Amino acid sequence: MTEFLHFKQLYQIILQKPEIKEQAKQAAVVVLIVEEPLLEPYLIIIERNEYDGHHSGQMALPGGKMDLSDQDLRETAAREVLEEIGVEINHQELIYLTEHWIHVSNYWITAFSIHLNKKLTYDLNKREINRIFEIPVSFFQDPANIIPFEVSYDGNKILSPSFKFEGNMIWGATALIMYQLFHGEEN
Repeated sequence: MTEFLHFKQLYQIILQKPEIKEQAKQAAVVVLIVEEPLLEPYLIIIERNEYDGHHSGQMALPGGKMDLSDQDLRETAAREVLEEIGVEINHQELIYLTEHWIHVSNYWITAFSIHLNKKLTYDLNKREINRIFEIPVSFFQDPANIIPFEVSYDGNKILSPSFKFEGNMIWGATALIMYQLFHGEEN
């Protein structure tokens, strides 16, 4: 989509600056794609609790900051999924997707995906998570659901992809990852 051209260019510039990644806090998120028999495949989006911080109340993928005890970001991703929604996944089965820098909080997030062929049982961490959404994959695949969303970076306003599901805005890194994954965009 041409309306995201400036964003794509900015993304490429950021990826070419290793000092940004080196100075950022490392984090990982997971796109959990669930494929139950006789049901349309869906993925898990969480709504974060309200708190005094940059990501308060946001719709997001399960994940979080790397701990010193984590061997790598795949381990971070699996640990965070278990901590936030109570779903155990094998970190060795995670597939690398993409990376994004979140400038407002200075997180460099690495996104992974995993396909699960079972019904999930959740155990929400109520301190962090308000709600879980099971959103059909087809929702993110449908170009009609992509909404240009204005963001500011370095004093410039640029358009970024976003989605609105049941009145809840999915934007930022989560929307970018969905856009890249389901619309064949590398940036």
